[in-house]
Amino acid sequence: MKLSVIVCTRDRAYAIAGCLDSIADAISKASPIDAEIIVVDNASGDDTSAVINTWAKSCAFPVRVLFEPQKGLSNARNCGIQAAQGELLAFTDDDCRMSKDYVTDLLRHDASDSSLVLRGGRIDLGDPADLPLSIKTLPVLTRWSRKSHSARHENLADTIYGCNMAMRHEAVEKLGLFDNRFGAGSNIPGGEDTDYIFRAYLADIAIEYVPDMAVSHYHGRKSVSDGNKLIRNYSIGSGALFAKYFFKDPNLCRPFYWDMKSALKDIFSGKNTYMPEMEFSHKDKIIQYFVGIKRYCSANLIKASAGA
Repeated sequence: MKLSVIVCTRDRAYAIAGCLDSIADAISKASPIDAEIIVVDNASGDDTSAVINTWAKSCAFPVRVLFEPQKGLSNARNCGIQAAQGELLAFTDDDCRMSKDYVTDLLRHDASDSSLVLRGGRIDLGDPADLPLSIKTLPVLTRWSRKSHSARHENLADTIYGCNMAMRHEAVEKLGLFDNRFGAGSNIPGGEDTDYIFRAYLADIAIEYVPDMAVSHYHGRKSVSDGNKLIRNYSIGSGALFAKYFFKDPNLCRPFYWDMKSALKDIFSGKNTYMPEMEFSHKDKIIQYFVGIKRYCSANLIKASAGA
């Protein structure tokens, strides 16, 4: 079975080599294995392409360097998917570092699957000086599925994250490519990974978090303003997803209701019980949900007009 590890990058000449080194180390640890590394340069304006090409020349594994001129993380991921030759796909981000056992862990989990699974693993904070955001360190394996009515009780956006995600190519064939209206670099600057989770959920593909398959995330956000911006972008993405999925399965939109109740409680109490350390409240979250809803509706109208 062939493995394709896909990493998308933009203007990260200073970081991409470290990410690629960790991928190569993880593949080496799992050898012998038929694997390729696919690096998609998403219209970088720095020396990212030169760094990638120099690195690729000394790699012991096949490396395919692609250029995607249309900005947006979903566009870059789709470029990588369409070029991938592997039956198993793994995604990480250019500011992450794979653990040496990552590929070994991934192959072990995949070999035990009796049906399609959308899987993600642990995300540790790479730099302790960074804000504790975009990490997930639960110690136990957890699964979510439509058969278990998981969306009635939990926010599926908090299950697995795109910087540590793996699936069979067969799942892509069933679900399609990433929605390029979502993700960093688009007008809806988040939610492309959650959109894929929602689609898997509706297609009766299990979503699974495993406490191994670990990456370290060096996201570099250290200030309150940086953290506030990230949470705002995530909330905009969530709002857009609520607009997209409300009529497909309202249970996927329950977090809107839960956050609305929390926002009302906070308004009446005068407290911020969500993320006071980031100066971001449940009320702020609701506001950004509506921003996302508006942006999704606008993007949908543009898409419909273009197809007319």
